[in-house]
Amino acid sequence: MGVKKTILIVDDDRMNLVTAQKFLMEEYKVVGVNSGKQAFKYLMKFRPDLILLDIFMPEIGGFEVMKLLQENKDWCKIPVIFLTADRKTETESKCFQMGAHDFITKPFEPGIMLNRIRRAIELDGYRKDLQRRLEEKTREVELVTLQAITTVANTIDAKDDYTKGHSIRVAYYSEALARKIGWSEEEVQNIHYIALLHDIGKIGVPDSVLNKPFKLTNVEFELIKNHTVMGAEILKDIKMFPNVSVGAKFHHERFDGKGYPSGLKGDEIPLVARIIGIVDSYDAMTSNRVYRKRLQDEMVKQELLRGKGTQFDPYLVDQFMELLDEGNLQQNIPEEDMVMPIFNSDKIYGGVTREETGLDSRVDYLTGLLGREQGEKEITESLRNGNGCIMMIDLDNFREMNDKFGHLAGDYVLKEVADLLKEVSRKNIVCRMGGDEFLYYVDGISKQEEAEEKVKMILESFESRKNEIGMLKNISLSIGISLFGVDGGSFGELVRKADKALYHVKQNNDAEQRYLFYQGTSMAKTLEQSKADLERLVGMVENRQTYHGAFQIAYEEFGRVYDFVMHFSQRNNQEMQLILFTLYSSDGSDIRIEQMERAMQCMEQAIIKSLRGVDVGTRYSSSQFLVILLGAERSDIRIVTERIVQNYFKLYGDRDITLSYDIANLNKYEENA
Repeated sequence: MGVKKTILIVDDDRMNLVTAQKFLMEEYKVVGVNSGKQAFKYLMKFRPDLILLDIFMPEIGGFEVMKLLQENKDWCKIPVIFLTADRKTETESKCFQMGAHDFITKPFEPGIMLNRIRRAIELDGYRKDLQRRLEEKTREVELVTLQAITTVANTIDAKDDYTKGHSIRVAYYSEALARKIGWSEEEVQNIHYIALLHDIGKIGVPDSVLNKPFKLTNVEFELIKNHTVMGAEILKDIKMFPNVSVGAKFHHERFDGKGYPSGLKGDEIPLVARIIGIVDSYDAMTSNRVYRKRLQDEMVKQELLRGKGTQFDPYLVDQFMELLDEGNLQQNIPEEDMVMPIFNSDKIYGGVTREETGLDSRVDYLTGLLGREQGEKEITESLRNGNGCIMMIDLDNFREMNDKFGHLAGDYVLKEVADLLKEVSRKNIVCRMGGDEFLYYVDGISKQEEAEEKVKMILESFESRKNEIGMLKNISLSIGISLFGVDGGSFGELVRKADKALYHVKQNNDAEQRYLFYQGTSMAKTLEQSKADLERLVGMVENRQTYHGAFQIAYEEFGRVYDFVMHFSQRNNQEMQLILFTLYSSDGSDIRIEQMERAMQCMEQAIIKSLRGVDVGTRYSSSQFLVILLGAERSDIRIVTERIVQNYFKLYGDRDITLSYDIANLNKYEENA
């Protein structure tokens, strides 16, 4: 048996991870992670054969993860299958538009999932084999083509002894100057070949004109000038490296606009052409020509300085003069009898490497706020004073609005929120963390009451702005807060804890409580709230209310749960029982986030261990877990629920957070405890 293919599953629902692993582990090596960030950490070290990617996840959603995968040259070829409970045509269409290989709906059907994964991996294997063969043939063609056009360039240079080797020298001089000004090695390799072919248009100029020892007539000079346009025409369809025709066409333009063929001026002249223009003139001055002997080195330097700012780019002249003074210009040029350079085709292809910009820049291009990196620097410096408060601010329902009205509308909303935060910030620090998430830092705050005043000011200002701007109507803010000294002392620790508090705010089904301190009040439900949640869900599913109606609950994540139940009920004709497990405080006291997280993990583990193979489940809120039992008898329901409760207390150990549950039939609601 061969080596198993590796599948990376990215899903924030632990139940889904465990269920998928059970289906796939016999045939594949399965790696499960619960967030987009964890997925990227894994991809930094390993390369899976397939990615199963959930769409709706906190922090980084599936579509954003997919976008980043597509932008990375090492990850963009990994086949991706989206996982979601959303079966809308628009969602499926968007998945394929973003480059997904397939689309699998939740709850998973083992047979369908396995068949689609097998097909995706098999097709990807065929694609890789075809791509490998194509690349081999392409490299062969590239090498032959480059050798052919280089031979043409050398043939042109060899029309007379005075210009022999000119194009090769210009290519190496250009390479040296490009490296001097900080170009990447890939860019340096490209300009070598661009410069090598810069005079290819001279193939259309008569030898008698090229070799004429006397002054050219106006007609003859026009023929000489035309070699730039002719060269560009010859090279225009060659796509092996960028700007090859640009170098041929514009290397005789002048910085003052008096050159040819187009009279371009200053920065209008492409940089590759400005580089070739200087080194082309240098080689002409340092070579014997039919009408004169080579110039002395000192005279060459004087001519270059005389042309600074008129014929040549001043900055490039300075850099080239340093190359001459360092004596490094000619060290890599081959002997004159080497008319055919050796090509390494592996170095020709591939996009030009560029640094990541945007949120890591000093200022975010869209909002005008500080970028993430600069924000971290300034907040870290401010934290040295010993007091401060960090707020993670997220826009609720932003994705839905973005999909409905387009990205231009989304950018407008982000800009409005950024402007509002700047207005209320005064001397505080505000930065954009990514997507629809902002970080707000208040210096000098040491008490929760002081921070709460600032939070309320932000929320009140936002509500006021919503009344003025219709586009903000369906948007709300969620805020997670951490305090210096109470929740940590470093930027990273405070951001992580504020982010955890933010996650719990978004998980909580409470439109009134839009913020939470990391060491804040309990997120646990009361028993009355739990029963109301289940009644609402059952009523919506039985009445087949629309997806839009589900979001009127003002709880963003509820839409995912609603779709999950609705689609499962549509797929099965058997009777379905919904059980909503809820954690709550035994004595009515507050439960801190860390306590609730540990209790939720224990409850999820208890549920995973106790469910039958046909049962499914998903997290419902920060303190609740929803289980669907298919075709279960009353005795089965009792056995399953009691087993879950027993396993929970065995895993959790303490009795400060207890467990209750409500049961509902999709056709008849029933309370149980």
